[in-house]
Amino acid sequence: MTSSVLRNAEWWPIVVVVFVIGAVTILLTRRLQRQRHGLVPRIFGNTQTGRPLLTSLGSALVLVAVLDPRWFSETIELPFRGRNVVVLLDASRSMRCQDAAPNRLEVAKVLLGELAESAVGDRFGLIAFAGTPVPKCPPTADPRAFRRALRQVASERMPVGGSLPGDALREAATFLSADSEDSLVLLLSDGDDMGSWPLEAARSLGVPVVTIGLGDAEQGARIPDDEGGWLVYDDSEVWSVRDDAQMRDLADATGGIHVPLGTSVVNARKLWRERLAPLVGGTESMQEITKERSEWRWFAVPGLVLLGFGSLGRPRIA
Repeated sequence: MTSSVLRNAEWWPIVVVVFVIGAVTILLTRRLQRQRHGLVPRIFGNTQTGRPLLTSLGSALVLVAVLDPRWFSETIELPFRGRNVVVLLDASRSMRCQDAAPNRLEVAKVLLGELAESAVGDRFGLIAFAGTPVPKCPPTADPRAFRRALRQVASERMPVGGSLPGDALREAATFLSADSEDSLVLLLSDGDDMGSWPLEAARSLGVPVVTIGLGDAEQGARIPDDEGGWLVYDDSEVWSVRDDAQMRDLADATGGIHVPLGTSVVNARKLWRERLAPLVGGTESMQEITKERSEWRWFAVPGLVLLGFGSLGRPRIA
């Protein structure tokens, strides 16, 4: 199948500006050379007239490569399960702790984005929570839309402070499909709860709940405040320590699993394939996916070669 498309077409204004600057630079350089030869014709010999042409052509090819042209595509069939994954992301203040770099919340967002990319054809929905749940993205099979919703999650944007995972679990019911066999709830938190009865809420969903614990479980970390310092209560700095006990209970009571991620890095693709996906059934179907083949190398390689030849040679002294 043949079709022409520029993957980075939105960059064309930048490419045009760079090309125009390069062309103007070459013209000015040639004019300066002509003036120099006219003033002192016996001192400087003629430069290689082909160099500006090679440089211009090479630059043009490299700039086209930047636009990532694609004109061949193929259609393939892939099996899809169509699982429904509802993500509950803790965005309370304690998730700003920096025992996981750069902080717990950012580590969770990176992991979730990679999970969504790994689960091709499955739907991911997002609910952020602190003192109240805030739906961010209904279940979608588009990982880019899910990632955009993730980027909008920040503790300072939550309307109410605190940590009430039970309320988030009850809100998750609105995102679950009618068939509980193809649904999964994924809760990422450091384990804090302020009396929201999450165990009862998890059991009422009727689907597996996977809990992922973030942060250090031994010493914990101080909670940053909004002014660049540390949160203080009763003249003492507030520390947050990951609490696995309640999250493990949630997973065990619903047939899920608990992943004490802590401050480490995990292979998201392996985690999804080997531990999370087997928890959910889903109805398998075949879907057609059209993939475009990148052809930027056909422009970049000759462009760099021409730039290399264009840089050879120097003006000769007569």
